[in-house]
Amino acid sequence: MSYRNSSLLREDELRTIEKSERDFREELTYLRKTSEVFLRTFDVLSNENVHEFSHSKDSTYRISYRVFRILRCAFDSSLKGYCDVSMALLRISYENHLLMNYLSKHEEEAKLWFDGKSFSPSFLRKNVSYASDSLYKDMCEFVHSSFKSTFAFTEVEKDRTKATLGEYNKERFKTVLFLMLITMATTIIWLSVTFAEELMKNEEWHRTFKNTVPKMWKYLKERIKEEKG
Repeated sequence: MSYRNSSLLREDELRTIEKSERDFREELTYLRKTSEVFLRTFDVLSNENVHEFSHSKDSTYRISYRVFRILRCAFDSSLKGYCDVSMALLRISYENHLLMNYLSKHEEEAKLWFDGKSFSPSFLRKNVSYASDSLYKDMCEFVHSSFKSTFAFTEVEKDRTKATLGEYNKERFKTVLFLMLITMATTIIWLSVTFAEELMKNEEWHRTFKNTVPKMWKYLKERIKEEKG
């Protein structure tokens, strides 16, 4: 690919988007529909009196908003071929997701969080049952200047190292997309549990959630089963 100017780069990025949309139509449909559930959830909760929330519920709400913002950026960058950048963003969303889960179960800790207490990633991985050290380590590779993260966007051609920009890599995009879907699914499910009283009374939210999330969760479980063989 040629990167003589930004217009040519933009053309390459658009071709990558087209290929991503073609190869992962089902997954991208799930991701976009779940995004709508997130937006509907935030809309419903924004009309609640935040002063009536416990510290645990308030922290869950605020952190879930941050998770969604980060995932939006990760999605945009991966769709254009910058999966290494998306992996770095996914680590941030993963840390926030674990924090959300932990604080939702510990009212006193949530209160201290509002007062400025921080919780290290290692602490959260030890105290959230489904946290994965191996997954976290893999994502960390793309935050730091490791060979793995650098190799992801460089290639050797005729003994010359060239940077790749906006190029389509099906396997990398598949990995990023799956991690985004898992994070979105677990976050929205946890929100539905934490705010069941506020959300379930909204018929439109309940209908949107019911028509999207169970189907996506079933799809993800099937994919996980396939990966395990």
